[in-house]
Amino acid sequence: MSNFGYQILGFGSGGASIVIDITSNAVEQNILTLATAFGYNAATSTAAIIVNIASGVTISGSSTHALRTGALNANSDLTINISGSVDGFTGANNTALRGVGSAGGDALFFETNTGGTGTYVVNVLSGANLRGGGGGGGGGGTRGSAYQNHDYKNNNCYTLVYGSNGSSGSAGSFGVAGSSGSAGSTPAGNGNCNHLKTYGTAGGAGGAAGFALRKNSRTVTLNNSGTVAGSAS
Repeated sequence: MSNFGYQILGFGSGGASIVIDITSNAVEQNILTLATAFGYNAATSTAAIIVNIASGVTISGSSTHALRTGALNANSDLTINISGSVDGFTGANNTALRGVGSAGGDALFFETNTGGTGTYVVNVLSGANLRGGGGGGGGGGTRGSAYQNHDYKNNNCYTLVYGSNGSSGSAGSFGVAGSSGSAGSTPAGNGNCNHLKTYGTAGGAGGAAGFALRKNSRTVTLNNSGTVAGSAS
């Protein structure tokens, strides 16, 4: 169960400032949802929002972004202070032959509504982590085949043998794409039968890594004194 603290810092022309403290582990959090629970209205409010993720706390993804802004009012300032970890999920390995690994999940995702005066700042503090999920491994390549023997008198090829399918690749670590599956092997055969040989294929590609910070064309200032793994663009 996640614990959230809420404070009203003061009032001004932009409305009250909202502080959201996340003090225990949580999965797939939406800042708009959290702020709305405390009276924020994205249609009318321009209140500044400050999100503090405490040291030792991990916000993780399981099937989508670990932390997303939601469609906040474009005139609301947003500051996210990370003292713990925000981690995207690891993409699934693909065990199908030549299958492509799944992409890893984003750690922090900014929604795409733009055009306002709000400023956006992400502070990754000392010892903290902002990490996109690793991509999943690709499937192995298909095996090849060849004829080992040739009947010179009748010009026939016989004794068909097979190579081995390739093995699946491995998932990447935080911010790293998954590895491709290995190629399928092609056995040696009789040279006179090479016109009937089939060759092993390359393995499937590994999945792309998730973004540490996906800005979606937003102007976001990232201050990093900790660890950022994955793209921040």
